[in-house]
Amino acid sequence: MEIRDLQFFCLTAELGSVTKASEQLQVSQPFVTKVIHQLENELGTKLFDLENRRLKLNENGTYFYKKAREILDKFDRLGVDMAARQEHAQFTTTLLYNNAGYLSALNNAFMEKYPDSVLSEAYAKREDIIEKLNTNQADFAIELPPITGEESRMIETITVLKDTGSIMVPPDHPLYEKEIVTLEELAPYPVIIAPKGSGMRATIDSIFEKHNLRLNVVYETNDMDLQQRMVLVNKKGIAFMSVIHTQDPLIGQYCRKTLTDKCFGTVGLSYNKYRNETESTKLFKKFALEFFGNLQKLANDI
Repeated sequence: MEIRDLQFFCLTAELGSVTKASEQLQVSQPFVTKVIHQLENELGTKLFDLENRRLKLNENGTYFYKKAREILDKFDRLGVDMAARQEHAQFTTTLLYNNAGYLSALNNAFMEKYPDSVLSEAYAKREDIIEKLNTNQADFAIELPPITGEESRMIETITVLKDTGSIMVPPDHPLYEKEIVTLEELAPYPVIIAPKGSGMRATIDSIFEKHNLRLNVVYETNDMDLQQRMVLVNKKGIAFMSVIHTQDPLIGQYCRKTLTDKCFGTVGLSYNKYRNETESTKLFKKFALEFFGNLQKLANDI
């Protein structure tokens, strides 16, 4: 039994498919099947059942997966720790997200609390987030809306924020003088927003549909800095912001409350529940829960 065998087995379990595992591993499907059969012969037991054309771990397979995952996590963490040691970093955490609204403040808070550590972030579509968490290619993800158990049995998700949201308007805009803006008031104006399939976009679309209103989209981007520039500098429209932006010393003066559904977007913190928890993942999880807990207090007060 080799590390490679455990890697092939765990990836197949996480993806529920030999075909998908072979594609990601860039080896032939028969080779992955052969490795798994050799493992089963060596262990003297079957590890998978076939259910609705999808491989599912049986009782012995589930037990073996947990133990194999612990070994692989320690093996993977060794490489990360050695790299961090050479870079003199306390620890490195990989974080995926599908909504960038919280990233700037989260980054600042993280760097202030852990100045000798690294937070490596990357935008990803929802399906990619699920796959990368399933296969342990990322430590955590912040996504909106939260990942459900129906989407992945490998992932644990904690609801960390129910955001009330706000809108950003330039100072010469008709809505700038208003303290609170209704959906009906903002509906006619051009909107700068994230593309479909991204974070808060699905929630905003559903709210407008619920109220029989049309969203007047003129520009789509996931880049929050670009959204803000399009609103405040180019004055091409208004943009939906997180509640956190109302407290930003630079842009808070341009953000207005919205009078709409109480919850504008629900945010989840997700991770692979079978992955061996390390000191670094414990630290980041505690940090993230405290960060979003403070944000929730802010949202509740507005």
